[in-house]
Parts: sequence; structure tokens; C-alpha cells
Amino acid sequence: MKYKAKMIHHVDQKTIDEMYNEYSPVFILTTGRSGSKFITNLLNCASNVIAYHEPQPRLQYFSNYAFHHQGETDILTNMIDASRMELILEVLIKNKIYVESNQCLTFFAPVICKLFKKSRFVHVVRHTGDFVRSAVRKGWHKNDSIWESGRVKMADMDQWENMDQIERLSWLWMATNSFIESFKEQVDTHRIVTLKFENLIKSKNEVKKLLKFMGAVDINREKIKVVREKKINELFIHPNEPPGMKKVVDFPDYIEWNDEMKNKLKKYSEKIAKSYKYNL
Repeated sequence: MKYKAKMIHHVDQKTIDEMYNEYSPVFILTTGRSGSKFITNLLNCASNVIAYHEPQPRLQYFSNYAFHHQGETDILTNMIDASRMELILEVLIKNKIYVESNQCLTFFAPVICKLFKKSRFVHVVRHTGDFVRSAVRKGWHKNDSIWESGRVKMADMDQWENMDQIERLSWLWMATNSFIESFKEQVDTHRIVTLKFENLIKSKNEVKKLLKFMGAVDINREKIKVVREKKINELFIHPNEPPGMKKVVDFPDYIEWNDEMKNKLKKYSEKIAKSYKYNL
């Protein structure tokens, strides 16, 4: 469908209604540390896509709130509507597919699904050990930052305080993917697809599956190769890093973990990891 309006302040009510009822923005649902920036860069190679990684406002302070207040649908809906309606509308009138890979929107998925009635979702899952290693190196659940204040936490804070970083991150991986699995049960199967991060960075067919699901045009093989070979979102520790940031350079790959570390991981994530056919 072609839209006459070129600027958002010229958009008529009919177009706004079509955005809510007929348009299909795409949202990538992840735990974070699962290639969301890579996916954004990849999808922006498709001529009919405009993809965002973390558009403003990021809502990074509100993930934990959304997770623990799923019953407050009016509040969560209004938060998404106020923060994304205009951006999505701008992409719509450009006759492009809106894509967002912001991890902070994962726990808003149920209200996004109802607000944008033909929205689609891509669940990207990554091996729990690789996720935990990546998150440890970035200081997740140790940093003192706006991101950490909003990071999803267990409701039982007494138990939470007695968990170490690996346990907390393993629980986070489990809780996030379990939430997404529950969400899948509420959504028509044609509106959501699950892909593995490991396959997206290696398999052309997996990329084709993603593009077909979205309705995006194909991407040249060479462009895919360039995106895959470019290092994205690398760990960087600035010499003047604030004292509240607890990033670490040296943390072993999962295959090198000792039994104690692996058992902490398995305690929370083994069951759902097996459902994705990950070997722990």
C-alpha cells in the first residue's frame, strides 16, 4: 500500500488506523547479548526494511517493571504507544517494514501484540552458557547503572541476594525465554518464529527464513558476508570507566568452565536449554 503523506504531520486518521490494524512491524524478542545489533545491521541491508537496535527512548529502566506487572496492561500499552507510535508511523509512510531488536521491549510483547494487531515477532535464542559469559564480561547484575536498575530480577529478593552472578544470569536467561514461550501460546503461529543466533550467523538459509517471515526482500550474499565478518558490540573498557561498571575482559568460554560453574548454570536453565537442543 502506498501512502501519500511524506511527513508525519500530514498523516490522516485513516493511515493511523491502518498502522494499528493492518501494518506489520516486527519485534525481535531476546534476552540481550544474542546478536540483536547484528540482526539490525543485517536487516538494514534489505531495501524495504528500516531496522532499529535501541531507538530512543530505550525503556531500559522499565524491563523489570514490565516483567512483574503484566496485569497492568493499560499502563504498559500506553508506555509503548507513547514511545513508539510516531516512529513506527514514520516508517509506515515510507512504505518500509519497521523492525526493532531492542531487548527492553521483550516484556512488552503481549501489549505490543494487541496494540499493533498484525505485528510480528522473532524469538532469537542463544546458548545459555554463551549468553552468560557475554553478560558477565559486560558486568550484567554487577554494574551500578540505569540498565542494571531496570534489569529483570527474581521477585524473592532474599533468595536473589544469595545468588552469585552466574546463577542470576542463568535465571535471567531461563525467565526471559520462559516468558517468550508463554507469549507464543497467546499468538497465532504465523505471527512468530523462533531462530537460533548460532544459525543466523552461519546459515544463509536461516537468514532467508527470517527475511521470508518478515516479507523483506532478499539480501545479496556478499552483503551478508560483510555484516557477519564485521565485529559488533565488542567489549570495550574505557580507561576512565566509572567505578560502578564491573566489566571483565578475561572470562572463560563455556567449554572451559569447571563443574561447579556449569552446575550453577544448569540449576536454572537446563530444562529449557534442552528444549532448544542445546548441550550443557
